[in-house]
Amino acid sequence: MPHPRPRPRPGVTRRRGLSAAIAAVIGALLLSGCASLGETGRVRGGLEIGGAEVPRVRVFFPGPVNGAAPEQIVRGFLRSGAASDGDYDTARSFLTPAAAASWAPDGDLLIFPTEGDLTVTMATATTAVLSVPVVARITPDGRYVSAPTGETATAELTFERVEGEWRIASLPDGFARWLTVGDIPRLFQPYAVHYVAADRRALVRELRWFPLDHLASRLARAQLAPVPADLSGVVTTGVPSGTRLVADAVSVVGGVATVVLSNRPPADQVVRQNLWAQFVATLTQDPSVFAVSLQVDGTTIEPPGARAPVSDVAQMGFAPLPARPVTAPIVRRGERFHTFNPSASVSGQDPADQGEARGDLPVIAPLWVEVAATSDTRDLAAVSQDRSQLARWRGRDRFEVPPFATGLSAPSFDTRGHVWVGASASSAPAPGTAALFVINQGDAPANALARPVAADWLVGRDILALRTSPDDERVAILSKDAAGRVRLHVAGVVRNPSGLPVSLAQGRELVAGLSGLDELVWLNQSTLATLATPAGAATRPVVLSLDGTSMELPEVPGAVGLTSTDGERQLLVRTGDDRILVRAGQLWIQAGNGSQVLVPGH
Repeated sequence: MPHPRPRPRPGVTRRRGLSAAIAAVIGALLLSGCASLGETGRVRGGLEIGGAEVPRVRVFFPGPVNGAAPEQIVRGFLRSGAASDGDYDTARSFLTPAAAASWAPDGDLLIFPTEGDLTVTMATATTAVLSVPVVARITPDGRYVSAPTGETATAELTFERVEGEWRIASLPDGFARWLTVGDIPRLFQPYAVHYVAADRRALVRELRWFPLDHLASRLARAQLAPVPADLSGVVTTGVPSGTRLVADAVSVVGGVATVVLSNRPPADQVVRQNLWAQFVATLTQDPSVFAVSLQVDGTTIEPPGARAPVSDVAQMGFAPLPARPVTAPIVRRGERFHTFNPSASVSGQDPADQGEARGDLPVIAPLWVEVAATSDTRDLAAVSQDRSQLARWRGRDRFEVPPFATGLSAPSFDTRGHVWVGASASSAPAPGTAALFVINQGDAPANALARPVAADWLVGRDILALRTSPDDERVAILSKDAAGRVRLHVAGVVRNPSGLPVSLAQGRELVAGLSGLDELVWLNQSTLATLATPAGAATRPVVLSLDGTSMELPEVPGAVGLTSTDGERQLLVRTGDDRILVRAGQLWIQAGNGSQVLVPGH
């Protein structure tokens, strides 16, 4: 069943005042599985950022009835864990007083398909064993972790009588709540926690899933946490170490969220600007918050160059990063590149009539494949057919990089002009190092050398594909271990003072359980796409979000290449027989032919 779609993400204009009747209809459609998408396979929420914000509906569940059997108590307890009040008093009424006092409902959350998939088996008169197929988990720090296909979870609960009625007396260690897929969009949504890029004045987003109750307080607590491992060395934080919320809550009055911190930040003005910018960017995602005030010991922390409360990170010297330019795709046919209009076939133009040769681009012999280009097409790069050499073009001049590895992946330019390339594990520059390299944009093409990029978690893995994110702060990598298992990871990029990549932070796997992965393209700063070919099934593009969710698109048998001009709706797929396909609703329509589709700068 497709996952329901979430509320607008930060930065998306909110529309209010939707009537209760319309909200009810939308809710019914979402929970019924969105019939228009039902044929595309599993869909997980977190990808659609448009549309109106559906008003929250408070949901409560009844408590235990007299004479209820243990199985009824179990099912009632799990259902009432989906209440939206955030206090879970009804859920606690199914527990003994001791169990209610020790239960932590905001721990590791398990997501399963529907209530009909829950099996309750009474092992004894006072012991029940629960079993469900697992869709995903949400960790206490808000990470959405998809479960591998076929994973199940079991839990054993015991019962005691309290005043003659059955109540749950014990839960497994760490048992929080088990929620259905349909409960999630009503109770949780992805929001960004913000950090500051280590090498420039820019905010970097880290998407997490949070319950919607007490949202401002939850966001503030998350912002106080240390930098996550997958961004270590990539970003900094203005939050002093050990800082916590006084009273563990944030008050919101008249749209102003007042955050009372336990520790005063240092006097350094830049650090204070960072602190303010992080909290403003994170807390104003709450629809009830329009400005933020930071306090310590009852006094306001003065925002450098501004007055509290602060409503815009621009007041702290942070401007949005320039958008990645939308560039027209070009298609390779033989040794030449041609203009390409993906929409022409949709409007009825014969694909065979498309595309004049680009006279400003070099003629590249078939020896060289997997061509990449900067957004201005001033610089190009490609690897040899046998994957043993890398060449660069500046204008019409070709420069071959001295041999450094075999099994080279397709090269990729980041927005700063550096060329990234992976290789087979056997080509690592030294034992215990990763087969990952970068060519400095600043090097003269005739003297350029491939420099290793350190990444302990990639040691021993063949790198099949890699792409840097539009903001250059992360890199997505497809790699294969010695057993042939392919995994997709995202990690932060650590740079030296001149901006050259030198290492990667810890990799974080996106969406476990996908198989037959190939190709990578970033759609925006928070989503990317790949091709997946499950055993015995046709290839299909899959869109993945940094919030941990994924969405499968209609299958494309024989797909071998994937790119995009601008987002998921502008995906271009190439098949093994060199047909180029574009999206048209739930269909893929042929738009032309070519041995490669190239989107400069992507």
